Amino acid sequence: MTVLMGTVSELTVRQEGECVLLLRNGQLVASLPWQAALLLSKALRVKGKSAEEFAKREQVIFDQAILTRLGIPFGLSDDRYILKSAANEAAWNTNLRRYIRPERARGIESKETFGRAKIIQHAPRRQVDES
Repeated sequence: MTVLMGTVSELTVRQEGECVLLLRNGQLVASLPWQAALLLSKALRVKGKSAEEFAKREQVIFDQAILTRLGIPFGLSDDRYILKSAANEAAWNTNLRRYIRPERARGIESKETFGRAKIIQHAPRRQVDES
């Protein structure tokens, strides 16, 4: 697989035996074992999806506003700005209010939005000895 980066450099990914090689302009940049290459690919995918969400945030806001206006509690993003903007769009967008009236919105009656979960990790609680 070859990825062109502008006109100056070329990034190539090759597989040789149990290793994955990363070449830039024909020069070896990294030689990764297959496990590390899989971990790197997962990290690149996650960051790529986040970048895509950022690039398409106006469409995500509008799509989330439609779902919110219909009463469907499904979140397309976990970004607070996008969710706040979508709620504002659902409430005040004239076209959405005109075409999706409250009586046509037959979604699940709930105030909770589920979808992309955000996991917040805290330090474990200290155990207190009661002896």
